[in-house]
Amino acid sequence: MEKLSATNRRSFLKSSALIAVPIAAVAPVAALAADDSRAKLARLEDERAIEALQRKFLRHLNGTADCGEFIASTDAVDFGEGLRSIAEDMGHEASLDLAEDGLSASTRCACLVEREAEFAGHSTLEQMTRFQGQGSHRHEARQVLATEFVKSADGWRIAGATLA
Repeated sequence: MEKLSATNRRSFLKSSALIAVPIAAVAPVAALAADDSRAKLARLEDERAIEALQRKFLRHLNGTADCGEFIASTDAVDFGEGLRSIAEDMGHEASLDLAEDGLSASTRCACLVEREAEFAGHSTLEQMTRFQGQGSHRHEARQVLATEFVKSADGWRIAGATLA
Protein backbone atom coordinates (compact mmCIF):
# COMPACT_ATOMS: atom_id res chain seq x y z
CA MET A 1 0.00 0.00 0.00
CA GLU A 2 2.94 2.29 0.70
CA LYS A 3 4.17 1.79 -2.82
CA LEU A 4 0.83 2.86 -4.26
CA SER A 5 0.64 6.12 -2.28
CA ALA A 6 4.22 7.04 -3.28
CA THR A 7 3.35 6.49 -6.90
CA ASN A 8 0.26 8.59 -6.56
CA ARG A 9 2.23 11.41 -4.98
CA ARG A 10 4.83 11.25 -7.70
CA SER A 11 2.22 11.23 -10.44
CA PHE A 12 0.42 14.09 -8.72
CA LEU A 13 3.62 16.16 -8.68
CA LYS A 14 4.32 15.32 -12.30
CA SER A 15 0.83 16.26 -13.39
CA SER A 16 0.91 19.52 -11.41
CA ALA A 17 4.27 20.35 -12.99
CA LEU A 18 2.78 19.68 -16.42
CA ILE A 19 -0.12 21.99 -15.62
CA ALA A 20 2.18 24.73 -14.30
CA VAL A 21 4.35 24.81 -17.43
CA PRO A 22 1.63 26.24 -19.74
CA ILE A 23 0.68 28.82 -17.10
CA ALA A 24 4.31 29.90 -16.79
CA ALA A 25 4.55 30.11 -20.58
CA VAL A 26 1.39 32.24 -20.81
CA ALA A 27 2.51 34.79 -18.20
CA PRO A 28 5.34 36.29 -20.33
CA VAL A 29 3.01 36.35 -23.34
CA ALA A 30 0.46 38.30 -21.32
CA ALA A 31 3.17 40.72 -20.22
CA LEU A 32 4.30 41.12 -23.85
CA ALA A 33 0.70 41.67 -24.93
CA ALA A 34 0.32 44.40 -22.30
CA ASP A 35 3.56 46.06 -23.51
CA ASP A 36 2.37 45.75 -27.12
CA SER A 37 -0.98 47.38 -26.30
CA ARG A 38 0.82 50.21 -24.46
CA ALA A 39 3.05 50.74 -27.51
CA LYS A 40 0.00 50.78 -29.81
CA LEU A 41 -1.73 53.27 -27.53
CA ALA A 42 1.35 55.51 -27.46
CA ARG A 43 1.59 55.34 -31.26
CA LEU A 44 -2.09 56.21 -31.64
CA GLU A 45 -1.70 59.16 -29.26
CA ASP A 46 1.32 60.38 -31.25
CA GLU A 47 -0.60 60.10 -34.54
CA ARG A 48 -3.51 62.11 -33.12
CA ALA A 49 -1.14 64.76 -31.72
CA ILE A 50 0.61 65.11 -35.09
CA GLU A 51 -2.70 65.42 -36.96
CA ALA A 52 -3.90 68.07 -34.50
CA LEU A 53 -0.61 69.97 -34.81
CA GLN A 54 -0.84 69.98 -38.60
CA ARG A 55 -4.44 71.27 -38.52
CA LYS A 56 -3.46 73.98 -36.02
CA PHE A 57 -0.42 74.91 -38.15
CA LEU A 58 -2.57 75.37 -41.29
CA ARG A 59 -5.18 77.39 -39.37
CA HIS A 60 -2.52 79.75 -38.00
CA LEU A 61 -0.73 79.95 -41.35
CA ASN A 62 -3.94 80.97 -43.12
CA GLY A 63 -5.00 83.31 -40.31
CA THR A 64 -2.37 85.19 -38.33
CA ALA A 65 0.63 83.64 -40.10
CA ASP A 66 2.35 83.43 -36.69
CA CYS A 67 3.45 79.81 -36.41
CA GLY A 68 6.48 80.27 -34.16
CA GLU A 69 5.06 78.17 -31.36
CA PHE A 70 4.78 75.09 -33.63
CA ILE A 71 8.12 75.27 -35.42
CA ALA A 72 11.39 73.83 -34.12
CA SER A 73 13.67 76.31 -35.96
CA THR A 74 13.17 79.58 -37.84
CA ASP A 75 14.27 78.20 -41.23
CA ALA A 76 12.08 75.09 -41.00
CA VAL A 77 9.31 76.37 -43.27
CA ASP A 78 9.77 77.58 -46.86
CA PHE A 79 6.70 77.94 -49.05
CA GLY A 80 8.07 80.39 -51.60
CA GLU A 81 6.87 83.85 -52.57
CA GLY A 82 3.33 85.15 -52.69
CA LEU A 83 1.58 82.52 -50.58
CA ARG A 84 -1.97 83.56 -49.65
CA SER A 85 -3.49 80.35 -48.30
CA ILE A 86 -3.17 76.58 -48.08
CA ALA A 87 -6.27 74.38 -47.92
CA GLU A 88 -6.03 70.67 -47.33
CA ASP A 89 -7.68 68.64 -50.10
CA MET A 90 -10.31 66.57 -48.30
CA GLY A 91 -10.68 64.24 -51.29
CA HIS A 92 -7.21 62.80 -50.69
CA GLU A 93 -6.13 61.22 -47.44
CA ALA A 94 -2.87 62.37 -45.91
CA SER A 95 -0.12 59.82 -45.33
CA LEU A 96 1.61 59.70 -41.96
CA ASP A 97 4.88 57.84 -41.34
CA LEU A 98 5.93 57.56 -37.71
CA ALA A 99 9.51 56.46 -37.05
CA GLU A 100 10.11 53.23 -35.13
CA ASP A 101 11.68 55.13 -32.23
CA GLY A 102 8.62 57.39 -31.99
CA LEU A 103 10.72 60.57 -31.98
CA SER A 104 10.14 61.74 -35.56
CA ALA A 105 7.42 61.57 -38.18
CA SER A 106 6.56 62.83 -41.64
CA THR A 107 3.31 63.55 -43.44
CA ARG A 108 2.35 64.21 -47.03
CA CYS A 109 -1.02 65.64 -47.98
CA ALA A 110 -2.56 67.08 -51.11
CA CYS A 111 -3.40 70.77 -50.81
CA LEU A 112 -4.88 73.60 -52.79
CA VAL A 113 -2.42 76.50 -52.65
CA GLU A 114 -3.38 80.08 -53.50
CA ARG A 115 -0.61 82.49 -54.49
CA GLU A 116 -0.55 86.14 -55.45
CA ALA A 117 1.95 87.59 -57.92
CA GLU A 118 2.45 91.35 -58.09
CA PHE A 119 2.65 92.97 -61.51
CA ALA A 120 6.19 94.36 -61.61
CA GLY A 121 6.41 95.36 -65.23
CA HIS A 122 6.21 98.85 -66.72
CA SER A 123 4.00 98.15 -69.72
CA THR A 124 0.94 100.31 -70.27
CA LEU A 125 -1.42 97.46 -69.47
CA GLU A 126 0.32 96.67 -66.15
CA GLN A 127 0.39 100.34 -65.16
CA MET A 128 -3.34 100.64 -65.90
CA THR A 129 -4.18 97.62 -63.77
CA ARG A 130 -2.09 98.98 -60.88
CA PHE A 131 -3.83 102.38 -61.09
CA GLN A 132 -7.19 100.60 -60.94
CA GLY A 133 -6.18 98.76 -57.77
CA GLN A 134 -5.58 95.44 -59.47
CA GLY A 135 -1.81 95.25 -59.28
CA SER A 136 -1.61 91.53 -58.74
CA HIS A 137 -2.74 88.21 -60.10
CA ARG A 138 -4.07 85.39 -57.90
CA HIS A 139 -3.92 81.78 -58.96
CA GLU A 140 -4.52 78.38 -57.36
CA ALA A 141 -2.58 75.17 -57.84
CA ARG A 142 -2.69 71.69 -56.38
CA GLN A 143 0.51 70.83 -54.54
CA VAL A 144 1.71 68.36 -51.93
CA LEU A 145 2.55 69.62 -48.46
CA ALA A 146 5.43 67.59 -47.00
CA THR A 147 5.91 68.13 -43.28
CA GLU A 148 8.57 66.71 -40.95
CA PHE A 149 7.88 66.49 -37.22
CA VAL A 150 10.16 65.97 -34.24
CA LYS A 151 9.20 65.04 -30.70
CA SER A 152 10.79 67.02 -27.87
CA ALA A 153 10.17 67.30 -24.15
CA ASP A 154 7.42 69.85 -24.90
CA GLY A 155 5.66 67.56 -27.38
CA TRP A 156 5.58 67.48 -31.17
CA ARG A 157 7.00 70.37 -33.22
CA ILE A 158 7.44 71.00 -36.94
CA ALA A 159 11.01 70.40 -38.07
CA GLY A 160 10.37 71.26 -41.71
CA ALA A 161 7.58 71.98 -44.19
CA THR A 162 7.75 72.36 -47.98
CA LEU A 163 5.39 72.45 -50.93
CA ALA A 164 6.15 70.19 -53.87
